[in-house]
Amino acid sequence: MVEKNVRIGVAAQMLGVSVQTLRNWEKSGKLRAERSVGKQRYYGLENLKRFAIDLQLLGRAWATSAWAPELSDTYYCERPDRFTSRVAKMGAELQRESSISEELASLLTLVAGEIGDNSFAHNVGNWPDVQGVFYGYDVAKRVIVLADRGRGVKATLQHVRPNLATDIDALHVAFTEIVSGRNPEKRGNGLKVVRAVAESKEIGLLFRSGIGAVHIPVGPGSMRIKMTDENIRGTYAVILF
Repeated sequence: MVEKNVRIGVAAQMLGVSVQTLRNWEKSGKLRAERSVGKQRYYGLENLKRFAIDLQLLGRAWATSAWAPELSDTYYCERPDRFTSRVAKMGAELQRESSISEELASLLTLVAGEIGDNSFAHNVGNWPDVQGVFYGYDVAKRVIVLADRGRGVKATLQHVRPNLATDIDALHVAFTEIVSGRNPEKRGNGLKVVRAVAESKEIGLLFRSGIGAVHIPVGPGSMRIKMTDENIRGTYAVILF
């Protein structure tokens, strides 16, 4: 019979950290332990496996690979309705987390929803590769990751701004300007809303498209846009909180 729970020493070995690190993570709420009748810590094996998955690496692989990696239904949303359903599920999980305020839970749900909706709205009928989005989150690790293999921000905006020359320029427009002629975003001004929320709240953002990257630090802080040395075929976003 496969053991479903493991003691703290085995859990530490699985994650490649010290036993003290696991104790610290439990105190901070990052990774919770259960207690046996004898007050010994134990961890659910499936929970440890999920925790060990690096969502940022997995999402970036989806966005950058020459051929789309096969994803499980846990992370792949092929249709907008499936994505919306999973965002709502995440929102409910965030609301249940006592260390996350109701306001922050609602704003994280909004930000993730805007980014994913953007992917679907701006690639509908024009997916150059596999349609849909990668969407994964880990409440314990305080991270949400989204990615798509769509046309990217620059190609999308060039339909109404044909003079846009670089990914940096395109990201600046996407996050700062309301562009006349674009299809209206579903719940406001899309990435402009994302920027406004992230800059004013305890939310960090890395958003990449092409060789451009937007960075907003966790906590109130200003957006920075820079060039990177790795090309993202569509978009890739990491939300931290």
